[in-house]
Amino acid sequence: MKNILLLLLTAVNLSATIEPATPNQIPPPDALVLFDGTKLDAWINLPDGPTPTQWTIEHGTLTSHPGGGSLATRQAFADCQLHFESLGSPASAVFFQGRYSLPSANTTIPSASDWQSYDITYRAARFNNDGSVKSPAVITVLRDGVLRCDRVALTVSPAGQDNPHYEKHAFKQPLVLQAPAHPLCLRNIWIRELGVQHLLNRKDTTGWYSYLEKLGKNNDPEGNFKVTDGLLHIEGKNFGYLATEQSFANYYLKVVFKWGQHQYAPRATGKRDSGILYHFASTEPDKVWPRSLECQVQEGDCGDTWCVDGASVESPNRSAIEWNMKRIYRSADFENPAGEWNTIEIICNGDQTEHYVNGHLVNSGTKANVTSGKILLQSEGAEIYYRSVELISY
Repeated sequence: MKNILLLLLTAVNLSATIEPATPNQIPPPDALVLFDGTKLDAWINLPDGPTPTQWTIEHGTLTSHPGGGSLATRQAFADCQLHFESLGSPASAVFFQGRYSLPSANTTIPSASDWQSYDITYRAARFNNDGSVKSPAVITVLRDGVLRCDRVALTVSPAGQDNPHYEKHAFKQPLVLQAPAHPLCLRNIWIRELGVQHLLNRKDTTGWYSYLEKLGKNNDPEGNFKVTDGLLHIEGKNFGYLATEQSFANYYLKVVFKWGQHQYAPRATGKRDSGILYHFASTEPDKVWPRSLECQVQEGDCGDTWCVDGASVESPNRSAIEWNMKRIYRSADFENPAGEWNTIEIICNGDQTEHYVNGHLVNSGTKANVTSGKILLQSEGAEIYYRSVELISY
């Protein structure tokens, strides 16, 4: 069993402990329960079939009906461990990142009477800016505690269509259940995200340091940066930033934010302004603003790229020189109204960058002259709240 666990860990190159489950085992504490036998609150219907989605719940079991359409998780996932128990083959029914299905050979066997327990580790597909594959989707499968599939690259995309060529898509995507042509029952479905670094711990600013233009490093007597009710609250009254103590390179970054009400001089009126600066090298001095790339967080301009203090990147998007810096405009405005939560996703892949706003790719760049460093959350005259800051190696 220990050798099997080591194979699973190697398959995703992650440090999380992955234990194969036994039937009806209580999910681990860091798992998200997708189906507990009573409800489908974690799922939405996908209108992809000729008839409305038909998945029924009876006696703690989720049963599909052929031709009945698909379910997708409300939450999106990348690298993960998935557990479920199946009566009937789950091949052509379970799709990671919304499109990559379980390989049928050596992993699934149709059964009319026996429940089978599946524990699957999945490493998400990763792409370069030009659409080429940086690394394919890879899967390892345990069925009833026995290794059936070891680090197999998946090549079926999108769901239900044989296509040997990958098509670029966003990194985090929902898990999809598609009703197969044969009867299928599922139970005890849970999932664990793997490899996610939660840079905000929802208690304090451990792992970060503050810098304010007039007060310097870690000198914040007015509480410009604080954690309240699990949220990072940046009042915005003083110009500066909260910076990670650690430097990063080659990653996917997901940041969830919403605007507060307060604004301060010299930006007491007009657009609320902030930003996510990245690739701030540890050899560079702290100042307002340090050499880095910025994903703009400003009302109506979320996703713009700013090349700060000598940083540079090339992009097919329209650009201009403003404030003595290169500004690369986002392709469209996908920001939610003030007071609602927004999701910013940044992919840093060598000298390539991408900015997503609420799931939409709005900016991309290549040939960046800065490729690693700290991550900064700006304080720039507007109150802002952060619910989460997550990072996954890319």
